[in-house]
Amino acid sequence: MSRILIVEDEPNARETLGEVFAGEHDVLLAEDVDEALERFEASPPDLVLTDILLPGERDGLDLLKEVRRRRPEVPVIVMTAYGSVERAVRAMRDGAHDFLEKPIDLRRLRQLVAGALRDAAAAPASAPYRSGLAEGDVPPGFVGSAPAIREVFRVVARAAPTNATVLILGESGTGKELVAEAIHRASPRSGGPFVKVNCAALPEGLLESELFGHAKGSFTGAIADRAGRFEAAHGGTLFLDEVGEIAPHTQVKLLRALQTREIERVGETKTRPVDVRLVAATNADLESLVRKGTFREDFYFRLKVITLRMPALRDRRGDIPALVDHFLHMYAERHGLPVPQVTPEAMALLKSHDWPGNVRELENTVEAAVVLGGGGPITPDVLPEEIGGVHRIDDLPDADVIRIPAGTPLPDVERTIILDTLRRTGGNKTAAARILGIGLRTLYRKLDSYGATAVIDDSAEDAS
Repeated sequence: MSRILIVEDEPNARETLGEVFAGEHDVLLAEDVDEALERFEASPPDLVLTDILLPGERDGLDLLKEVRRRRPEVPVIVMTAYGSVERAVRAMRDGAHDFLEKPIDLRRLRQLVAGALRDAAAAPASAPYRSGLAEGDVPPGFVGSAPAIREVFRVVARAAPTNATVLILGESGTGKELVAEAIHRASPRSGGPFVKVNCAALPEGLLESELFGHAKGSFTGAIADRAGRFEAAHGGTLFLDEVGEIAPHTQVKLLRALQTREIERVGETKTRPVDVRLVAATNADLESLVRKGTFREDFYFRLKVITLRMPALRDRRGDIPALVDHFLHMYAERHGLPVPQVTPEAMALLKSHDWPGNVRELENTVEAAVVLGGGGPITPDVLPEEIGGVHRIDDLPDADVIRIPAGTPLPDVERTIILDTLRRTGGNKTAAARILGIGLRTLYRKLDSYGATAVIDDSAEDAS
C-alpha cells in the first residue's frame, strides 16, 4: 500500500482529501511545512500532495524544494487557487510532478495521483539511462560544447525525470525534435511510445481527428472507428511539433485534454482516459500570437511549464567543425565512401556561413559534399554556391553580382566590394586580395580602416 502525505491548512479540505484516499492508501495529514517535514522524516511517503498557500514563514514551494532535496524520487503534486497558474508553473519548474487548480476535481486528482505513483514505480527501470545523463552530459544524438547548447543539455537533464510539460522554442532546423526524443528516452516513460505530430502539416479538421481519433460516420470518409495520437501515446510521450499553427478551436480541446487527462473522439461523447506527457515545439513567437489573440493565453501557460530555447547555429559557430566531422562519418558510412578530409578553405567557408537553415542545412550540405566529392577531400568547389565557395575571379558566376545604388560615394563602394569579396572567400584574406588585385598589406590596411580586421578567423589563411 502506497503512503501519501497530504498538506492542507484548511481542516475540512484536509479531512476530505484524506477520506478520498483512505483505505486505498496509507494517508498522512499535515497543516503546515514544519509538520509535513516531521511526518516526512518519520514515515517517508511515496507521494506528497500539498497546497501552495500554507500558514507560517514557508509555503508549498518551500516544501517542494525540501522534498526534492531529501528524496528527489518522491513525486509532488501541488494544489493552487484558481487563476494562479503562474505559481503552478514555477512549481513545475522546481520539480513538481503536476499541479491541480482549486476547486479540486476529485476524479482528476485520483488520476494524477495514480499516474504519479505509477511513474515513480517505473522510475527504477529507466534509472540506468538517466544516471548517465547528469547535468552537463551530452544526450545521445547531440554534438557540441558551446555554452548555448550546454545550457540545453542542462535543462534536458533536469526536465527528463519529471512529468512536466516542456515547450521547446527555436528556429527551424535547430534540433527541437531531437531534444523532445532525448527527454522521452531519459524519462520514466522511456519504455512507452514516443508519438510525433506535425501540426503544421494537417488542416484543422484533420488535425483534430489525428489527435483525438474519430467515430465511424462522424464525417465523410470516416468509415471506421479510429484511435488518435493521444491514445497511441498512452503511457509515453506525445510530441506536438509546430504547435503555434494549431487553431484556437483545437487549442481549447487540447487544453481540456491536458487538464482532465481525458479525450473525446470526434463524433463521440464518451470520455477516454489518457496518460501522456506532452512536449511541444514551435518556431513561432507565441507571446506575440497571444497578444494578437490567435493563441490562447491559458493554453500558452499550460504549455510553458518548462521552456527550453534551442540556439541557432550562427550562435554556436564553434561547434561547426565537430558537427561537420559527425556528419562526414555518418554519410560516408551510409553511402559506402571513405571519410573525407575538409580543406582549410572549405572549413573557413562552412564556419563563416550564417546557416539560415541551422543544423539541418549544415547536415544536408555535408551529405551533398560527401557524395559530390566521391570520398575525396571536401573543397570549396563541392560546396553550394550560396555558401560562397569562390577563390578566383574566374570562378565568380555571372549572376553572382553586387548591387550598389547609383550615387553611392566611392569609399562606400570600395568598402562594400572588399567586405563582400572577403565574405565570399570565407574570410581567406590572401584569396580575397588576389581576387581584388591588391596586395595583402593593402587589404589589411583597408580592413583596419573599416574596423573589420578580425572579420573572419585568420585560420583561413592556412588555405593559401
